Amino acid sequence: MANKKKGLKKTPPKPRPVSPMATPDMKWTLDLPERLRLAIADAVVIFSRIDNAIIECIWVLEQADYQRKLQIAKEKAYENIKFVKGVVEEHLKIDIAPTWNALDKMRQERNLIAHGCWMVRFGGDSPGEKANPPVGLPYVLWHSKMLENSTDVAAEAFDYWKFKRFMDHAEVLLRTFREFRDMAERAIADERVARAAGTG
Repeated sequence: MANKKKGLKKTPPKPRPVSPMATPDMKWTLDLPERLRLAIADAVVIFSRIDNAIIECIWVLEQADYQRKLQIAKEKAYENIKFVKGVVEEHLKIDIAPTWNALDKMRQERNLIAHGCWMVRFGGDSPGEKANPPVGLPYVLWHSKMLENSTDVAAEAFDYWKFKRFMDHAEVLLRTFREFRDMAERAIADERVARAAGTG
């Protein structure tokens, strides 16, 4: 009987939806409306606050001095997340897989928002494009993720409801990590008081 190969099974990538073809009556512009510029900025800012809250969590957990704080702050974001995840799962024995999955998914979306090249399409079939006056449909192009072959790239439609979903999820994550930081600070302070009183 043949030995089965060990390890994770590799699943084939999901087929990407076919991108609707541009037609001559559509107009494209790189002149982004204020609403889109603000939506991009808000998404980048709130995710930076999440990264910042995670750094502060580690500072508190380690009771880091100045040099260690600098080292943590300069660490790659995924390494800091891995550290906090390890503390939560190994020491606190808390399984919050949906939080880590949401954070990973949102980081990918944040990278698309921050690194992508934005444009707006007019003359298509979205409600905003049919409005009077037309609002336009945002599209984002990121060469490192969207190059389909040697000559073609596919931009992704990124309507404003996606920004709202991103912000709603980001606010929950930001609140979660800030509350965890505050909880850790209180626990450490209580432990110090107990030790000073001789009961810890």
